[in-house]
Amino acid sequence: MVEKNKYKQLNPLWISVFVDILGFSIILPFLPYFLAEFGASPIIIGFLLSSNAIFGFFFGPLLSKLSDNYGRKPMMLISLAGTFVGFIILIISNNIIVLLISRIVDGIFSGQFPIAKAIIGDVVSPEERPKQMTNIGITFGLAFLIGPAIGGLLSSYGFIGPGILATILTGFAFIYTLIFLKESLPSKLNKVILKDTSLNIPILDAKSLPFWKNNKTLVLVLQYGFIAIAGGILQTTFSLFAGVRLGLEPFLIGILLTLLGVFQLFFRLLIFNRLRESIGDPKTALLGLGAYVFSYLFIAFVSQAWELVVILLFVSFAGSMTQGIITGFLSRSVDNRNQGKIMGISSGIDNIAQIIGPIIGGILLSFNGNLPYALVLSLLCVVPFILGFKVLKFGYDNRKLLNPEPISKEVMNSEILC
Repeated sequence: MVEKNKYKQLNPLWISVFVDILGFSIILPFLPYFLAEFGASPIIIGFLLSSNAIFGFFFGPLLSKLSDNYGRKPMMLISLAGTFVGFIILIISNNIIVLLISRIVDGIFSGQFPIAKAIIGDVVSPEERPKQMTNIGITFGLAFLIGPAIGGLLSSYGFIGPGILATILTGFAFIYTLIFLKESLPSKLNKVILKDTSLNIPILDAKSLPFWKNNKTLVLVLQYGFIAIAGGILQTTFSLFAGVRLGLEPFLIGILLTLLGVFQLFFRLLIFNRLRESIGDPKTALLGLGAYVFSYLFIAFVSQAWELVVILLFVSFAGSMTQGIITGFLSRSVDNRNQGKIMGISSGIDNIAQIIGPIIGGILLSFNGNLPYALVLSLLCVVPFILGFKVLKFGYDNRKLLNPEPISKEVMNSEILC
């Protein structure tokens, strides 16, 4: 309750992100319907699923970067309005082309996720950002659990049932955001900027450099990228792996994914924060990165369903330990004028992972045995694990109470001119 009151201005973010992810997950139960009703080939269905990520890759970072210039709130409202239109098109979809258009429109206006992370970077103190970034992950997980369930329960109505419900939720999110979301972009506000003592420099003085010239940001982007690609491969080809290698039925695969999602949510809510407060954010993330390396490697030895369940529990544990923390570190590595840009880059990486994941995973599963699949996933996580030892030296420890030092508007303006 304390955290909710402390950052109650973040409440509209959870709704906006939920609606954004719901737009993708709600159509997953309709994949067999596409084949039967529209006569769509697997290639067309694959493009249909990836179209949202493809257009999100180009336009999500753009909207997020525009929020650095024109404000978070207007760009968030534009993103929600575009998602609303995408759902309207989904309702009237009567062929695969119109359905594809609805997914493209939703992808073009997929700015909710990166803009929400940028707002967290604006209003949350540096040492608490990993926790709030993890809350975005919880919202993401809830949407992925509820979305397919909604699609399945309302599938008897075709696209109209899920589409109408999603449209109503998006309309509510738009109105709620319009009324309750406060503008947080520092340049739009006459507010002091906090000093992050782990950087030993004011946040606004943290070098407005391209991320490839900012050593800390570059390390964290590489970490994030390798983890996202490995995760993208597993997420997009897990059903194929479970079905082809273990003979699991789609119903059992769905139940398994739901249980894993519930486990991850409970872990994040009940254990994650206690652990990071005990050993600190950098060591928590490093522990999770190490768990990724070994969990993925042991996929090579899976021959029964229960073995896969155990391994996926460890993968969920690793994800809970790392994703929110690394995203929070990314936010801390740049100044306030570039929060939208760096969060847009991270979301672009996520989209790339969703695009190339099925391709790489499909190729790996074409080989005999599980070893190629497991080995590539594990090796992809070795690099971020090694980089984690460098991140330990960045001083991003949530247990160290920062001593915010206000910076006057005159100093802020002088830094911008430099």
